Amino acid sequence: MGTLRLGLTPRGEEGDVRERAFVRALADAIDGDVEVHRAQDYRVIVAGLEHGLVDFAWLPPLPAARAVRSRLADAIAIVVRYGATSYKTGLVARADSRVHSVSDLRGSRVAWVDRDSASGYLVLRAALARSGVRLASAFAEEAFVRSHAAVARAVLGGRVDVGATCVHTDPDGTLRVARSTFAGDHGLTTEQLRVVFEAGPIPADIFAVRRGIPVRVRSAIETALLHGRPRPLRDAACTLMYADAFAIPTTDHRRMLEALLDDLDARR
Repeated sequence: MGTLRLGLTPRGEEGDVRERAFVRALADAIDGDVEVHRAQDYRVIVAGLEHGLVDFAWLPPLPAARAVRSRLADAIAIVVRYGATSYKTGLVARADSRVHSVSDLRGSRVAWVDRDSASGYLVLRAALARSGVRLASAFAEEAFVRSHAAVARAVLGGRVDVGATCVHTDPDGTLRVARSTFAGDHGLTTEQLRVVFEAGPIPADIFAVRRGIPVRVRSAIETALLHGRPRPLRDAACTLMYADAFAIPTTDHRRMLEALLDDLDARR
């Protein structure tokens, strides 16, 4: 192929540095040119895969589920963070909050990430509904704050009573509340926040390739991400995505992706 078109959303100044390093390493790994297809959100990237404007993309769980179900792309590598390829979502409150369980939610104020966020909205709401919570009356106020870091700030600052964010369980059983899905964004201790309800698992972010790209290019990307040959691409990808490593997506991951869409369909 002439040029590999990489789908990415804006990352800010620091993210741009990581992105440029990744693009250079990707071009070297495939021995070709890479063009960044800049999209305002992940829905646009999925549309780009559909229309042949994007060949390769970083996708979080819900857009990944849409792309895979529609057979627009294949998931070739899934992120490993905190030693795992999945995580959970939690409804968190300040340690001194009156909210200790879902029975205390009525009249509370909640912060969500956005309506397309798996861990910051969709999965948690679906689980709350299944547990018997009446979502229409459970919350007095609902705010969409656009990021997991903003959810944490809103809860810690007292702007809201509870918020939806991702949580991880360490091998020793310790629950880690993260400011975002990225290990590099620093977890919060249970002295600051505690989880009053959790749901999941949710598959981690993936790298996806559009069906129909040359086998040589696909193989070069897979070998680099999964096996570190060449290592610079894997290292740059880990830095870009705050990942520890990458793994081959399994049937269980595909089932988790399907479950995300099933929850979304049931909510409509």
